[in-house]
Amino acid sequence: MFSVRASFAAGAAFACAAAVFVIAPAPLRAQAPAVEETPDSIPDFPGREETFYLCVACHSFRVVGRQGMSRERWNQTLDFMTEKHSMAKLEGDDRKQVLDYLEKAYPQEAPRAPGGWVNPFAPK
Repeated sequence: MFSVRASFAAGAAFACAAAVFVIAPAPLRAQAPAVEETPDSIPDFPGREETFYLCVACHSFRVVGRQGMSRERWNQTLDFMTEKHSMAKLEGDDRKQVLDYLEKAYPQEAPRAPGGWVNPFAPK
């Protein structure tokens, strides 16, 4: 026996399933494709690869590219990362190489790269 209620329920179930199927992929299409970060995507100066891999072990390099600090502030930031975020201690020639790179590639007066997080409490 055919009933209107059963027909309505079946139609409603089909409509819900169809809506989930059609709507669910929409957020995936709305997301921008991930940009792959590589050492080649940052300024080419001596120490580029060492600095890149040191930083991306914990966060996107876009975070670094947005900072633009003096050598002194970069040095303090390396200390902060070591003390507060368990970054491996960087000393001697390795530290000098990373600081040389950061100072040259992202100096204090450098315009900030788009994207990434900017610390609102960092000195300007």
